[in-house]
Amino acid sequence: MISLAGILGVYKTSYLIRATDSRIQDGLHSQDFFALHYPVKGQEIVSASIGYSLNEGDQIISTYRCLGDLIAAGVSPYAYFAEIMGKADGLSGGKGGCMHLSSPLHGFLATTGIVGGGLPIACGTALSMKLSGSGHLVFVTFGDGATTTGAFHEALNIAGLWALPVLFLCINNMYALHTKLSRITKNTVLYKKAANYQIPATCVNVSEPTKVIDLVSDFAEKVRKGKGPAFIEILAPRLHGHMAGSTTDYMNLPCQEELNNADSLLILRKILLSLTSGRETELQVFERETDDFVNQVYLDAMIASPPAPDALLTQITEA
Repeated sequence: MISLAGILGVYKTSYLIRATDSRIQDGLHSQDFFALHYPVKGQEIVSASIGYSLNEGDQIISTYRCLGDLIAAGVSPYAYFAEIMGKADGLSGGKGGCMHLSSPLHGFLATTGIVGGGLPIACGTALSMKLSGSGHLVFVTFGDGATTTGAFHEALNIAGLWALPVLFLCINNMYALHTKLSRITKNTVLYKKAANYQIPATCVNVSEPTKVIDLVSDFAEKVRKGKGPAFIEILAPRLHGHMAGSTTDYMNLPCQEELNNADSLLILRKILLSLTSGRETELQVFERETDDFVNQVYLDAMIASPPAPDALLTQITEA
């Protein structure tokens, strides 16, 4: 089981993700800049759990909703702010936006704007790890909508067949863009799809944050020891629209209020306070300092320089 220090570390990472996400949305609302942004509120614990289990040499492959995974890998909020603002200091030089990001230095291999597109990439990366005997693994995150794609089934099939070191993390927020899950797949118990390929699989609700942390850690260790792939479905009901500026008209608002009361970040905070006395002040100081830090690097990114015109012809692959 995760230690108290581990829980505190996951909480701090999750809070940094939340603060970064909130600052972006505030900036978009006030029209400081214009960009695409896919909020991660409500699923920060998943990303922070990956960060907690990440070893040097492991790799993360994420989706366009990648902010949490990036921060959990150790990427600075400044690099993300600068990227979506189109600045030269951005993670992809201000040319990739939120969908096309990579930071090999942090073990963050790639993101993709194609639903399910990261799954085959994860298998290829894992095959390389297995052939080299590195003892590393790939964490690949994706949403419920990806489980209806051919790439999903092909990736799970080959991962199971070749016993590849991949930990599949399906973040089920109940909607594929604006479409309810039950309208696009008959089998809505998604982890059972992995069981069809004889891949160990389970499901956990994000409202049980310590269980999420333990499961990700335990499964990662088994995969790392050469026991083949594993699959975790994390139920993380959406606390917002599909992207910044989206409405939630298609969602059940009374239910939405209940979900806000089950915010996994707040639940983890309560767990921390219940485990030790006198920690409230410590958390308040950390949260205030984190908010100040995030705001400062946001302002720094706002005044950073855009890429030079000739930079458009760099970082490309020649035919």
